[in-house]
Amino acid sequence: MSPSISEREEYLTIIAPTAVEAMAQFKSRNLASQGYAIAGKIGRHQFSLVGGQGSAELFSGDGMIAATFSRKVLAS
Repeated sequence: MSPSISEREEYLTIIAPTAVEAMAQFKSRNLASQGYAIAGKIGRHQFSLVGGQGSAELFSGDGMIAATFSRKVLAS
């Protein structure tokens, strides 16, 4: 009987001013060869960082492009 291999999904999000810059970063970091693929639509987002002292708007509240990629890795 062969052992069961357990996998989990791993995500990486690139935040950039434009979709072109986000995809250029994907290419320059050679993420495809590391098993990453686009996980959904690329779009403009606003970001808030939430912590013990409340929340703060990131990037001066201006929208930035977020491109999320995922890959399957062996669970540890």
